[in-house]
Amino acid sequence: MLACGSLRVGTTTTGTWQWTDTHTGKRISAVSYCGEWSGSTGTLTLSYALPSGEPGKRKDVICRLALSSIPLHYGGRRWYLHCCPYTRRRAQVVYKWEGIDLFCHREAIRPRPTYASQRDSGADRINRQRWAIREKIGDTFSTLFDEPVKPKRMRERTFQKHAARDLALAASDTSVLRLLARLEGLKRAR
Repeated sequence: MLACGSLRVGTTTTGTWQWTDTHTGKRISAVSYCGEWSGSTGTLTLSYALPSGEPGKRKDVICRLALSSIPLHYGGRRWYLHCCPYTRRRAQVVYKWEGIDLFCHREAIRPRPTYASQRDSGADRINRQRWAIREKIGDTFSTLFDEPVKPKRMRERTFQKHAARDLALAASDTSVLRLLARLEGLKRAR
């Protein structure tokens, strides 16, 4: 907040932070803020709209976060947000989780929220890595069942390095082998 220049110590600062889709340029979400400081404490008020239970309707939410700071040994101050809605614990980052209206500290939510990548199975992780290899080399033609296609102007040595990594990942993916074995078992049963 302070590092990007949006909020200034000793003043009342207002504005809006916006997030847009990098591919379409469409606005995904926006948060209006009002920051007030007096010395080493302050308040940050966030205003935003969330979808309500009814289709097409939104509810307005106001989240007030207390700010505090501690002096640093070589001058200046380190600012912290406080998880006012839940734990009052100080944090440098607060999160807005789906299903929870207010911004809060990560440790305030029980059971602890997880990122989508933490819920992936081993096969999903392997497939995501294989797709990342294809994206890195610019291969838009092949599938995960095919070998990667070497793009023009890529050095053979670089391509072979990526292709070898893809082959190693494919060999470590036992989920396809289990699926094929299960399908073979179904064929025999008929």
